[in-house]
Parts: sequence; structure tokens; C-alpha cells
Amino acid sequence: MGTLGRSREKAWLKLMGYNTSEPEKKAEITCPFCGSTNTELFSLFGQQLLTIQYYCNSCHTPFERVKGDDVLEDYAARKESQQ
Repeated sequence: MGTLGRSREKAWLKLMGYNTSEPEKKAEITCPFCGSTNTELFSLFGQQLLTIQYYCNSCHTPFERVKGDDVLEDYAARKESQQ
């Protein structure tokens, strides 16, 4: 989605009564091995289609988690922030 599309979407959300000035909360993924939240998305697909792979930067261990809406929204937000 381009800049014009995002601004139109924000304008529409504001018109509908949504607060668009609040920063969006990102999902914090906790490492099951060491408990650290210093994790990053490794792959959208794990060994099963319903899992997603993460990598822990603290203990250097990859792990999987079941996908949910919060995971996919977090991935989209990270992609937008990189552009």
C-alpha cells in the first residue's frame, strides 16, 4: 500500500471515530528456552503451515509458534517500518 493509500485509510478511520494517533502495540514474542523477548521473525512458515519460526537473539535458538492474527499483523507492521 502506498503513502496515498495509508493516508486515505487513516482519514477514513478518523472519520469513523477511531483514534489513529495511538501507537500500535506490537506482539512481544517470548523465547520458550530462556524467556527473553529479544526475538525476531525468522520465517512465516515452520514445519507445519500453521506454525511460524522465530529466532532468539539472546540464546541463539530458533523456535516455532502457532500462527495467530497478532503474528500476521506484527509481520505487516515490521515490513512497513522497513520501507
